[in-house]
Amino acid sequence: MKKCLLLFCLIPLLCIGQTNRCVTDSLHRYKLANDPKYKLRYQNIEQSLQNYQLLKATTNDSAYTIPVVVHIIYHADNASIENISDEQIQSQIDVLNEDYNTNNENILDVPVIWQTLVRNSKINFVLANTDTNGIYTTGITRTATSINSSFSIFDNRIFSKVDGGDDAWNSNFYLNIWVCELENNILGFAAFPGTMSNSDGVVINYKAFGRFKNTIAPYNYGRTATHEVGHWLNLLHIWGDDNGACSNDDAISDTPKQANSNTRCPSFPKTDACTDTAPGIMYMNYMDYTDDQCMMFFTNRQVERMKLALATVRHSLVASNGLASPNINQTDISIDSIQNPVKYSANRCFQPKVNITNNGNTTQSNIVFNYAVSAGISKNYIWQDSISPGETKWVELEEIGGDIGSNLLEVRIVNTDYNHVNNYKSASFRINNTSNFNCAISSSINIYPNPITNNNSLTIDANYSDSQKAQVKIYSNDGRMVYSKEFKFNPQDKLELNNLNLNAGIYQLEFNGEINHDVKKFVVVNK
Repeated sequence: MKKCLLLFCLIPLLCIGQTNRCVTDSLHRYKLANDPKYKLRYQNIEQSLQNYQLLKATTNDSAYTIPVVVHIIYHADNASIENISDEQIQSQIDVLNEDYNTNNENILDVPVIWQTLVRNSKINFVLANTDTNGIYTTGITRTATSINSSFSIFDNRIFSKVDGGDDAWNSNFYLNIWVCELENNILGFAAFPGTMSNSDGVVINYKAFGRFKNTIAPYNYGRTATHEVGHWLNLLHIWGDDNGACSNDDAISDTPKQANSNTRCPSFPKTDACTDTAPGIMYMNYMDYTDDQCMMFFTNRQVERMKLALATVRHSLVASNGLASPNINQTDISIDSIQNPVKYSANRCFQPKVNITNNGNTTQSNIVFNYAVSAGISKNYIWQDSISPGETKWVELEEIGGDIGSNLLEVRIVNTDYNHVNNYKSASFRINNTSNFNCAISSSINIYPNPITNNNSLTIDANYSDSQKAQVKIYSNDGRMVYSKEFKFNPQDKLELNNLNLNAGIYQLEFNGEINHDVKKFVVVNK
């Protein structure tokens, strides 16, 4: 780690060197020097933790389960890479549970002399299944940001939905993890307990989130999140961030003094100016900067410090409803899995097939699915069959296609029986298309919004190359014509049909042009 001549770093790169592994300390010291309220909160919390520790002589051996919300923030033009799959997100949750419970595959590589210091924290992480309103959630949000650039560590837009990021869920009850593109290849940063409210959580570069897949070596084992969640639970860097002075440490008695951070995979034993005799420094600790595959464990005292935070300043997590059974809604339809396409598809065109379950208490029909490939143009499909309470069915959607290479198919339910679905589960699936074959477009018109409310307007976007007169007709599901009007249509025109005042239901729009003819279904829902 490069040394800073100032008490704090105005430019993070001056502090974190070429790897940009973690900038938590840079952000922390900057706020201590520039935000008096932040400094006071941090000092008060540290003092209260120390006082509590003095009063509690026994070691906290409680198990904790923490509800997690992962906020994916991606650029639409790079969605196939940044909008990572549910599978990739789950792989990161798996890594956290392995690392915090000494189930990681390299735990046996801890040097013999330190093996007695290794401790299972009994801290577990689970994607939330209930949101702040008690409604079912996957624990994953996805936001296509309007911000063209990558995010800096000082960019609060990450934590604001209206500004192009995503709002935190109540940090008293959830661990918020934002995954996005960070500038200068910064891999992550975190908030210490009690120091920040709207941004209380962890931010990870999408390139280092999860295990393998689209992550970049040597940060492809998911250990960036292990490290940053350690900060969120009040752990400091193992070298104490004193720039080699050997005067500070990490406030942990069973970790050796260490001058600075380590990178790559050093050979054991390694000594430095602060600890110049064997066994040397503990470079394989999760709170150092070594490569992911060389990080191995937390010590007993580190676990105590984390559990001290969970017993005090983060104790409200114990009362979280994030893992409670969600409120069942009468229109609760979940998408449980995607059967088709398979993971590696030889074709760019495929007909998605999804498995759905009616978790509610009433039979549902006329279910509208919305789906897209890698943030491309979405399609709506109206499934006019019905599904009873507790029943599971397979649904085949209309054909859709994607570009060559890695793609993300996302499917969600928009509404059912002409009413908005208040509680549904979406699904996503990573596919790799290997064919140059283009999909045939079944219709050259697009209707939006679809669904519309019963007193709203409808826009028709037609992709025709010729000017022509066209009769636009709308038919109800029982075959009655409820609208008819003639238009003069030119290429790139958008036709607006205003104040339709249609009853809730399924409708068919016919575009009868002098040259082109197309049919499209749409749905009207109650406002």
